[in-house]
Amino acid sequence: MKDSTIVHSRNIFIILFFASSVTVHIFTSLLLDFHSAMISGLIGLFIVTVLFVLYKSGMNSLTFRIPLIIGYFLYILISNLVNPDLVHLFYLIFPIALVAIYNITWLNILIMAITGIEVFVLFYLFSPIYKSVDETQLLPNIAFIFSLAVFLCVLYTFRITPEWNNIFKENKKLDVLLTSRESYLDLFFEHTEDAIVVFDLDQNIVAMNPAFEKTYGWKREECMGRSPRLFPLSEDATIAERTKKLLNGESYHFLLTKEMRKDGTVFDAELTLAPIYDSEKKLVATSFIARDITLKLQAEQLKIDTEKLKVIGEIAASVAHEVRNPMTSISGFVQMMNNDPANPYRAYTEIMYTEINRIDLIVSEFLVLSKPNLKKFTDFYIEKSLLDVVSIFETEFSNRSIFCDVQIPKNNAIIRGNEDGMKQVFINLFKNSCEALVKNGIITIVVKFQDERVTIFIRDNGPGMNTETIDNLFEPFYTTKAEGTGLGMLITKKIIVDQGGTITVTSKINHGTETTIILPLV
Repeated sequence: MKDSTIVHSRNIFIILFFASSVTVHIFTSLLLDFHSAMISGLIGLFIVTVLFVLYKSGMNSLTFRIPLIIGYFLYILISNLVNPDLVHLFYLIFPIALVAIYNITWLNILIMAITGIEVFVLFYLFSPIYKSVDETQLLPNIAFIFSLAVFLCVLYTFRITPEWNNIFKENKKLDVLLTSRESYLDLFFEHTEDAIVVFDLDQNIVAMNPAFEKTYGWKREECMGRSPRLFPLSEDATIAERTKKLLNGESYHFLLTKEMRKDGTVFDAELTLAPIYDSEKKLVATSFIARDITLKLQAEQLKIDTEKLKVIGEIAASVAHEVRNPMTSISGFVQMMNNDPANPYRAYTEIMYTEINRIDLIVSEFLVLSKPNLKKFTDFYIEKSLLDVVSIFETEFSNRSIFCDVQIPKNNAIIRGNEDGMKQVFINLFKNSCEALVKNGIITIVVKFQDERVTIFIRDNGPGMNTETIDNLFEPFYTTKAEGTGLGMLITKKIIVDQGGTITVTSKINHGTETTIILPLV
C-alpha cells in the first residue's frame, strides 16, 4: 500500500511533465513554423492521451509506470528521428532524470543503457546532419531545453516535493500505527488467559499461545504441525460434525463443551470457533479460543447448593419443631403404657417406642441443617482435626481389619471455619467407608496444599457405587442403608458449603470411592 502510493505520486509527476513538454513542443513548432517538429509533437500528444486514458481506467500504479516510461522514450526517439538535430539529442537526458525518481537501481541502469544505444544509433544514422548544425538554430533549442529543465525543477520543488513529504509523513505514521497494533496484538496473544490456537485446513496446529500450554498441558514443540487430542472420546461424533461446519464457514460463540488435557483429565470449557479468510476471501485456517470455566460452574453450583441448603435448613427447623411437640406427648403416653404391668399390648407399645426414638433421631439429624452454631467460625489446624477423627476410628479400623494410610504434610494449615462441623464431616465420611468395606479394606487419606487451598482426598477400595447413587448422594432422605436416614451426606455438604468449600464424590462399581474436599486456607 505504501509503495503503491509513492509510485502513484511519481507517475503523476512524470505524466504532468510529459504533457507540459508536448504542449510546449507543439506551440513552439507553430510559432517557429517547424512543420517537421509538429509531426513528432502530435505523436507525443497522442501518446499522452493514451496514457491519460490508461490512468483514468484505474490501472495499477506499479503497472502504469511501464507504458509511461515506454511512451516518454518513444516520444523522444520519434522527435529525434523526425527532426534529427544535435540539440535534440540532449532531450534524451530527460527520460534518465525522470526515471531516476523511482529510485530503482536496475531500472536506472537499464534506462541509461537504452539511452546509450539510442545515441549510438542516432549518430550512426544522422552523423552528417549533426556535424552541419546551424548555429542560428542552436540558441533557441538550447533555450527550449533550458526552459524545460527550469520547469522540471520548479514542478519538482513546489508541487511534487511537498506532496511526497506529506506521503512520507503519512506512511511513517501508518508504519508506527501498524507496528504498535501488531505489538499490541502480539502482547494480547501471548498474555491473554484464554487458550488460543490456529489450525490449518488439515486440523494441524500452526500457532498457539502460552495459555494453551497451561490449560491443556501440551508443549509447543509437541503440537506445532500436529493435531493432538483435545477432547474426550465421547465427543468424537460432535467434534467431527462441528469441524465440518466450521470448514464450511460457520462460527461458534460461547459453546459449552467438554475438553481434555494431555494427562486425560476432562474439564468444562467455553469455546469460540471461527474460520479465517485471506484477502481474497479464501478460507485458509480456523481459530480456536478456549476458556476453562470449571471454577465458574463450580461457583454457580455452589450458589445453587447454598440456596438449596438454606431453604432446607429453614424447613428443617420448622418441621422438627412441629413434629417434636406431638411426639413428646406420644412418647410419654407410650412409656406409661409400657410401665403398666396390666398392659395387654406391651409387644406393640414397645415397637411404637422404638420407632418413636427413631423418629427423634431423624429429627435430631434434621435439626443439624438449621443449627446456627455451625456458622460460628474460628481458626483451626485442619490436619489436627483430621488426625483427631482418625484416632477416634482406630478401634473401628482394628475391629474391621481396615488399614488406614494417612499422607499429611507438615504444613500446619490454618482453616477458618467450624472445627466441630469439620470433625462431623470426617466422622460421616469415615463411617460410610467403614460400612462399605469388608475385611482387609484400605482407606487412604491424602492432604495437598495448592493456590491458597487445601484439598483432602479420602479414598477406599470398597465395592463402589453406581451412577444413580452418585447422582442422588446429596439428596435429602436418599439412602441405600437399611437403617440410614438419608441426611448424613446432605449435612456433610452443608457444613462444607458454609465454609466456602466444595465436596465431590466419584465412584465406580468394584473400584472404590473417592471423596474430594476443597477448602480455602487462611
